[in-house]
Amino acid sequence: SPPLRLRLRLWLRLFFRRRSRSRCLLRLRSWYSLAALSSAINVDLLNSERAIANPLADAAPSIGLRSRGEVQARIDALRADAATAPISGDEMALIDAILSLDDSCPHVLSSLRDIAVDLPAIDGAVRAFAARLDALSGKGVNVDALAFEGSYGRTSLEYYDGFVFGFYAAADYLMPPVATGGRYDALTARLGAGRAVPAVGGVVRPDLVVALRGDV
Repeated sequence: SPPLRLRLRLWLRLFFRRRSRSRCLLRLRSWYSLAALSSAINVDLLNSERAIANPLADAAPSIGLRSRGEVQARIDALRADAATAPISGDEMALIDAILSLDDSCPHVLSSLRDIAVDLPAIDGAVRAFAARLDALSGKGVNVDALAFEGSYGRTSLEYYDGFVFGFYAAADYLMPPVATGGRYDALTARLGAGRAVPAVGGVVRPDLVVALRGDV
């Protein structure tokens, strides 16, 4: 016989069709008496509540690479995240201010330092950004000419967990980026059983390089 939820769905769909209502009731009686149906619903709800309380209680044998302990740890992390209070309006305003930054790197660094006074959580990232600019400058890169966009890569480079970058043609800034990339240290830590390895990756689009013929 069909599962209970499917039977209920079919019954409700048929019940509200005038011509099918009497036949629906007859079918309902053939499936369950009203008392049995009510009992079955209660049992189903009880099982759902038990599954929420302990999702692994009646779970099938594990066939993936993750152990039950790892799955439970992930469940606990998701529950803790769901129970965490939402960020305040002031913090949202500061995050919006970061995402709206669009200027040369030195000017953005100054703005980030001001924001960090009210949002200390970004202090480490700001110091790392300053050190990166110093390192680039030490290699002869004119950091005053480097543009910074706070929302850069949010929809296309979200798998990176550190800084992201893009190279564009000076001759035509409307063209797609010639190259993009960023840091993904957290990925190596996850795949390496907790052992993080500094990693930077990127992609170069040779068709654009050929099309530009040295104008990059």
